[in-house]
Amino acid sequence: MLASCFTISHSMQSVGLLTASPSAFRTLRLRSSAARSFPGRLLSLACGVGLALAFDPVGWGLLAPLSLGIFFSRVWHLPRAGVAALDGFLFGVAFLGTHLWWLVDSIGVAAWVALTLAESIWFALGFVGVYLCRRQVLWPVATAFIWTAFEIFRQSWPFGGLPWGQLGVAALDTPFEAALPYVGVTGTSLLVSLVAAAGAHLVAGRSKAAWASAGVVGLVVLIALSTLGRTRAGADNLLSEEVGDGKVIALVQGGVPGDGRDVLAYRPEILSSSLELTRAIRGSLPANALDPDLVIWAEGAAGGSPADDDNVRAQITAAAREIGAPILVGSINAGPTAGTRYNQGVIWSAAGPEPMEYTKLHPVPFGEFIPARNLIGGLSSQFDRIPFDMVPGPTPEPMSAGGMVIANAICFDIAYSGAIRDQVVAGAELIVVQTSNATFAGTSQPQQQFAITRARAIETQRAVVVASLNGVTGAIRPDGSVIEQLSPEAVAAAVVTVTPSRHLTPAVRLGPRLLEGILVGAGLALLAESVRRLREVRGASRNRTKHRPAGYPTGVP
Repeated sequence: MLASCFTISHSMQSVGLLTASPSAFRTLRLRSSAARSFPGRLLSLACGVGLALAFDPVGWGLLAPLSLGIFFSRVWHLPRAGVAALDGFLFGVAFLGTHLWWLVDSIGVAAWVALTLAESIWFALGFVGVYLCRRQVLWPVATAFIWTAFEIFRQSWPFGGLPWGQLGVAALDTPFEAALPYVGVTGTSLLVSLVAAAGAHLVAGRSKAAWASAGVVGLVVLIALSTLGRTRAGADNLLSEEVGDGKVIALVQGGVPGDGRDVLAYRPEILSSSLELTRAIRGSLPANALDPDLVIWAEGAAGGSPADDDNVRAQITAAAREIGAPILVGSINAGPTAGTRYNQGVIWSAAGPEPMEYTKLHPVPFGEFIPARNLIGGLSSQFDRIPFDMVPGPTPEPMSAGGMVIANAICFDIAYSGAIRDQVVAGAELIVVQTSNATFAGTSQPQQQFAITRARAIETQRAVVVASLNGVTGAIRPDGSVIEQLSPEAVAAAVVTVTPSRHLTPAVRLGPRLLEGILVGAGLALLAESVRRLREVRGASRNRTKHRPAGYPTGVP
């Protein structure tokens, strides 16, 4: 009996304590919520890593819609927008932290952390938008537009943006690749997002309407991809218009001595190697082979500004005269201020430099310039390899050389659609990429950049030739297949034959209008959700007013 009384008394005391301390209830709820949400956080991180594996060097492209679809399905398990922002941020950190791992070995941990965290903010904001629209019947469509819109945003900020990790690039060698000539890399990102969202809605949707909308969207996309694939395979002439006979292009990979990364320390050796390889090209060709129409040197292969050095100027001019073809020379020239430089490609003929040049539009943050150098310049010894800040050039015009019109892109420029599109619209028949990749030697960055280059070839239906110091030198057909590819360790020249083309693909014609349409679509989806929520709030308010008893005081909720 005493024991029973003691038990009852103890229980009443416990209840009293809990009743007197509501914060205890909140603490228990928070702990329980944290315990339940921990597996969800892990799932978001795992999906981010899974998306990274869809890109090179692994390249399992179909992991992109699968990983993204699983991540999108999280929206129905999140209690509020703030939690969605956290999940989106973690997803971005896992994805970019894995995808950009090459920054750790090439530039340093500080740059890797800064870019990963800054860019992950866009993933957080994008997933909040996806979460807010989760009750819309056409949620897969709204999700695709919102997610792709934020992919566009992160190509411009911070540090000038970083277009690495676009879903459209992961589409290479998958059924989604068929869409690239029609809607481009960004439009293909939209399709991949749409399929991912439709799959999430089909599996995790909680109504027949959700299942129906997801099924319809998925079916439409699959039919479209199948149709585009057959059209592309059976009617290539609709996408490309070849101009004349093939052109012979020589690609010079001069190499970088030492560990392959310190270009500044070996500028004379790089120039000497490029000159020797150029002079040896004609002697290495078969007896019945055509002479090159154009020679491409890598980014920065001239070792500085040849226009300011009479000896270097004379050597390059002599090489162009000996090979009997113009040389597209990669050079670093003085910028507008003492601490700046221009990264340029200059056409060099037997008479010397021609008044045609291309200046890099998108210098690489932490690779070619240090953002806020005065504040963070001392955080990594790797920054010492970047003594000057490259500045962007003006809007480019295509250049005429070797009997053809070429569009040029230097290194990271190839990842930005506008740099190439504008030159193709202006008449470029062939795409040339000059790159160094020396800073990233031994990492997966050159492979990732070459994959982006393949996507641009398919998007524009242009052959692309790439000259690198010690990255990936090679040539790509308009269908994305590789004609030639040198080993990064090789100090060699490759001679390839490509056919120029003039036709403008639907992707090139659409250009900025497609990007604008995606941004408008995302805005409309968020606006529709705002209107729906406002109506919901007003409806609830009217219902409360309607059911108030007679004589209820005015102004009291």
